[in-house]
Amino acid sequence: MKNCLILGSGRSGTSMLGGIFHDAGYFMGDRLHKPRESNPKGFFEWYKINKINEDLLTPFNQKNLFAHFMWTFHKKYTVSNPGNNQRWLMSIPTKTKLSSSDSHLEKEIQEVLKREPFCYKDPRFSYTLPLWQDYIKKYKTGETVFICIFREPDITVESILKECRSQDYLSSLYINHKQAYRVWTDIYSRILNMHAASYSNILFVHYNQLYDGSALKELSEYLEANLKIDFVDKNLKRTISTNSIPSGPKNIYRQLCEKAQYKIV
Repeated sequence: MKNCLILGSGRSGTSMLGGIFHDAGYFMGDRLHKPRESNPKGFFEWYKINKINEDLLTPFNQKNLFAHFMWTFHKKYTVSNPGNNQRWLMSIPTKTKLSSSDSHLEKEIQEVLKREPFCYKDPRFSYTLPLWQDYIKKYKTGETVFICIFREPDITVESILKECRSQDYLSSLYINHKQAYRVWTDIYSRILNMHAASYSNILFVHYNQLYDGSALKELSEYLEANLKIDFVDKNLKRTISTNSIPSGPKNIYRQLCEKAQYKIV
């Protein structure tokens, strides 16, 4: 089994993919997030991985220039300047280059990379991947590949906004449709324009290709793992498309579908 990191926006099927890999025997962490209504079968995210990625991203928070405006809405944070544990909804322009020289974080990353075969899932990898790849090469882990999962941007945005309305830890974050699309666009633009250009070992998968099982054979061969579709619960496909995707995200979505060889219906 090859090691694996899961990329992609939150609310795009990353947890469904994580559950399939967990059932296949991958190490995903010692203490995973507990299931809740939005993910009743689990998130398959390790608090430790989240914390490392949060710390890697903290220096790239942008100063809040709209403090008075935010106060009007009783919010403290924005997608450009999110609070702790909110950085899975962070917006970082593609032109921003991420770097880190934190020796403490390096030691933590070294420790988690020892737990092979590992599969770590965190939407923040969509930004921090190059930093992790540097350490993967440095510590000579077994072969590690990357899976990027995505779904229709309007469905993802609706699911993000629903999550933000229902979770207390996100109540201080100001986000609307425009900001949610911005987060989605920044994440997948970076994956397409930077990560895919730098690494040949990224496999793109559409949510529906997991949902109907059509991607399972390719994933199994790619990871050299025995993957099964048993984890997928077809009763949990609950978010409805709004069919009003802005042109920018729509173009990125087309590119993602081409990478995944998924035909847009």
